[in-house]
Amino acid sequence: MHTYCVVLRPQHSLNSLYPHTKRYYLRANTAAQAMLIASEDPEWLVFGVEPARMSARAPQSEPSVSTENSIVA
Repeated sequence: MHTYCVVLRPQHSLNSLYPHTKRYYLRANTAAQAMLIASEDPEWLVFGVEPARMSARAPQSEPSVSTENSIVA
């Protein structure tokens, strides 16, 4: 398992040049699996994914997802 940061943007964004985004920190076997877990909310689209650093933590103001396949870092 690896920790990934998945960046999501709203499905229907009013400002397409600078959309509001949110980050989820997930543990998954692959980046593709992390993207699938994060994309379960139909109102949000996966904008990108990257490995999270071991010392990285989700900012307090941003929600994190937690499912049986993921753990908040």
